[in-house]
Amino acid sequence: MYSEKTISLTVFLFTVLVFFFTPPCFANDPPSQGEAIRQTVATTMEVQKECQKTEAGWTDERAKMESRHTALQQESTRLETRLTRLERLLRLEQEQQEESLRKKAEADRIRNELSDYLESVLSALEAQAGKDLPFLTEERRARIDALKALLVDPAESSAEKFRRVFEALQIEAEYGNTIETVQENIDLDGKQTLVDLFRLGRASLFFLSLDKEKAGYFDRTAGMWKTLPKSENDAMETAIAMARLERTVELVKLPLGRIVKP
Repeated sequence: MYSEKTISLTVFLFTVLVFFFTPPCFANDPPSQGEAIRQTVATTMEVQKECQKTEAGWTDERAKMESRHTALQQESTRLETRLTRLERLLRLEQEQQEESLRKKAEADRIRNELSDYLESVLSALEAQAGKDLPFLTEERRARIDALKALLVDPAESSAEKFRRVFEALQIEAEYGNTIETVQENIDLDGKQTLVDLFRLGRASLFFLSLDKEKAGYFDRTAGMWKTLPKSENDAMETAIAMARLERTVELVKLPLGRIVKP
């Protein structure tokens, strides 16, 4: 790209050359020679003007290109920053997804193991209830059946299944620390008889007929009800009255017999 100073110098040199190297024939025609020089100078000036216009256009174009280049560099920097941020966000999301999958797999494993464990606990509870003293039979059977249905229900959470099973274990455990008296029909001498049942924890289960004429206990070994001598009736009546809170607590001698491990 030529500068204005360079173009002016070029015109001056061109004029000098034209003046000194004009052919001799022009000496015989001075007016024609001067006109030729003027035309040459005019043409040179026009060329100079066109060069200046071209140079000005190039300068403007250069300024526009530099501005565009700067804008593109800024846009490139912004996009690179955004790309770095997006890549970091992608890595974070991938790590979170992997962690979620790991936690889900771990939760599934724990859920399956817990389900198997609760099934085994319920089976042991059912077996224990089957060998236990025959008290609250229907209530305990219904509780176990409800737990069986709960454990196979996919809509129930593992936490709720765990809570319900161990609630049943707690209820069964409390039977060993409490006394209770209820009226139930039992198979006595081959027929159903309504009696007062007295449960002494899990140690023994006694009965007293409503007419106070018969008293007895449940024989774990034989799996049946047996009667006691009439001499035990008063003690049995006293124990039942204390269980109903109809009498103050006092020592009562009951025929527990030999404790047999169920």
